[in-house]
Amino acid sequence: MRVIVLLLALLPVLYSTIDTVLPRFFIFDPVRLQQLSQASIEKFPENATLLMEDLRASLAAEYGDQHINAMRKDAWFFNNAGGAMGSMIILHASVTEYLIFFGTPLGTEGHSGVHLAHDYFTILHGKQSVFYPGDIEPTVYKPGTQNHLPKGRSTQYILNGWALELAQGWIPSMLPFGFLDTLTSTLDFQNLWKTVYWTAHGIIGQLLVGKF
Repeated sequence: MRVIVLLLALLPVLYSTIDTVLPRFFIFDPVRLQQLSQASIEKFPENATLLMEDLRASLAAEYGDQHINAMRKDAWFFNNAGGAMGSMIILHASVTEYLIFFGTPLGTEGHSGVHLAHDYFTILHGKQSVFYPGDIEPTVYKPGTQNHLPKGRSTQYILNGWALELAQGWIPSMLPFGFLDTLTSTLDFQNLWKTVYWTAHGIIGQLLVGKF
């Protein structure tokens, strides 16, 4: 009980830190990511594979290969979280940011989760529909548009397609959301291992090059 009370007491401090201290360590600009995404979409509007390969190359040219991982097929893994299921590959993972390709060609629906990070979701192929409590109609995002989910907020979403997702904030706090479905429903421990491995690989690798 004391631990819970302490965490609740520290929460306002952490919320403030996310927007005052942590941005010093950010290297990605959501506006620039959207611009790069739109350029790749224009070149490959009908081919998600070529689109993501082109965008990955543009990201590496913009931010450097030391910060953008290669597109290895064995680095893709499932993500089950908030009732939704998709596949993802980590382009960048550090203590304060992650950048991934995420999506599914089959369609999925779920809860966004509540996170200590801002989330920027740029649609590359297909579409995403988002619903907040009180909305009567969904907000629909199509290729080239970007959905910003502020820290501490949650939404219901439907995704049928692929997106470039940037999270900026306290990234370790987001990990339980990505792990718990394995323990409570899917029991896909091989996939959990890949999730842990590639996340740790990214964070440790970035710390070694001085990126927090």
